[in-house]
Amino acid sequence: MNIALRKLALLEKNMLEREEALKLEGYTSSPVDANFREKITQLMDKVRAI
Repeated sequence: MNIALRKLALLEKNMLEREEALKLEGYTSSPVDANFREKITQLMDKVRAI
């Protein structure tokens, strides 16, 4: 289970870094699916609370 949680954390981190990089390049919209990102964030918040 540890590996799955680490991969989710890396996925979340990667999405946030990609969004920041695109904002610096001047893009106004994100190519990352907002719904998917929100689900990952909620899942990681639940795991962190345990």
